[in-house]
Amino acid sequence: MTQASARAVAVSGVDRLGAHAALWYGQARYRLAWLVLPQAAVALMAGLALALVGTGAEWGKPADSKESEKLYADLLEKAGKDGDKAAFDKLKTAAEAGQISARSFMGVLHDPDMAPVYPKSPVKPDVDKALGYYQRTADLGYPGAQRGMTELLLDPAHGHYDAKRGCRYGLALQANPAVARAGYAGFWPAFYRLAGCYVTPESGVPRDPQKAADIYMETVAAGVRTAATDLTDGLGRRPPDLVSAIQRNLTRRGFYAGPIDGTASPQTIAAVRALSGKAAPAGGSAPAGGAAPPGGATGGEGKNPAPPASEPAPSVDALTALYKSAPANAADAAKLRDFAEKGFAVAQYLYAMLVSPTNKERGQVAPDGRLASRYLERLARDKEFGPAAVSAAFLYDIGGADLPRDPDKAADMTVRALELKAKDILPNLENDKWGAGYWAALQQRLAARKLYRGRIVDQRNDRTLQAAGDLLGNP
Repeated sequence: MTQASARAVAVSGVDRLGAHAALWYGQARYRLAWLVLPQAAVALMAGLALALVGTGAEWGKPADSKESEKLYADLLEKAGKDGDKAAFDKLKTAAEAGQISARSFMGVLHDPDMAPVYPKSPVKPDVDKALGYYQRTADLGYPGAQRGMTELLLDPAHGHYDAKRGCRYGLALQANPAVARAGYAGFWPAFYRLAGCYVTPESGVPRDPQKAADIYMETVAAGVRTAATDLTDGLGRRPPDLVSAIQRNLTRRGFYAGPIDGTASPQTIAAVRALSGKAAPAGGSAPAGGAAPPGGATGGEGKNPAPPASEPAPSVDALTALYKSAPANAADAAKLRDFAEKGFAVAQYLYAMLVSPTNKERGQVAPDGRLASRYLERLARDKEFGPAAVSAAFLYDIGGADLPRDPDKAADMTVRALELKAKDILPNLENDKWGAGYWAALQQRLAARKLYRGRIVDQRNDRTLQAAGDLLGNP
């Protein structure tokens, strides 16, 4: 399969949340036991954004087997590149029978963006039909379909521009672990569209010019031609705060040494072009791939930049295997910690869960509450990973081992979880028991945001829950 085809085919992998919901919401502290299980690393990473799509998929419904997906991918190649009508008919029949990857591939054949890749498709480009095939599979978490929905809905040229829907699918794609396991090849054009969500008022995404700039520059580094053109020839039409954020990103990479003034100066444009061509930056050699954007995705149309670390990112499956064996295998525990120390986000999350004082299945691994809290806070702050903030709040509320109980930090992490729209925190505020000092600390923080207007009392009350819900729901 060609690199261009990889953009359409992507990978299978339907990561979902939901099976644990009854216990999660119904039994106090059940979620602490669940959070130390390895499935949390995958399910929460995906669910953080997939939940935004509002999927009604049945928990545990299997994706197509690898054999079936390969079969449908071969049919796609034959139909799209050879004009094989029989292959097209087989693919269509499978799609109408509900086969996930077949439906996504039928979307590809109708997708106008994919017409150059599949010039002999038996059908003409049709955005409506492409969206029809993509949507159901995208809602089930299929990355190729999420890519299609993102690009078709966020490119005004297709006549179906819908910022809110397109951005929701883009966020789901970015958070999908299956995309990371595929090496990100083919997904950066969609992330280029996603970057605009952070500076588009009607997207429903909180405005964040720096996040937009970081993703934009990753797409430029990945070789996305549209990004390189739009962010050089069209840089002067961009908002000054976005241009300033781009200048900061280029400065960190070593491509720009000018002022951070929000001006699309010749020096700024030259730096973007240098990044696009991987020319040597001012003062040193070009970084391999630059800082990863929120969600940790890297990749591109024709290139596959390396992650920020000096070695390839380990797969989620490999890290999960280390997590499972670590309690009885000191060498594997050391490997997992090594990956965490090198900055791999999933490894940091798993290692934090492994050494958490709440984990009763550590085996020979010593608890390290301070390290666990440090990783969780970093993920919540730098990676904007809401479930890490939730876990940190629980950890600070309980304390243990070398970590003193700290209701103020627990409240800080609760507020961070609410800001990051981690919906799991709210039912636990409603149903669970929290320690002394927690409620007063939380009320103080909500009052500072002008959300809580009652007396500061160290107990749960309706006004506190209402204020927390308001913060969770604020755009």
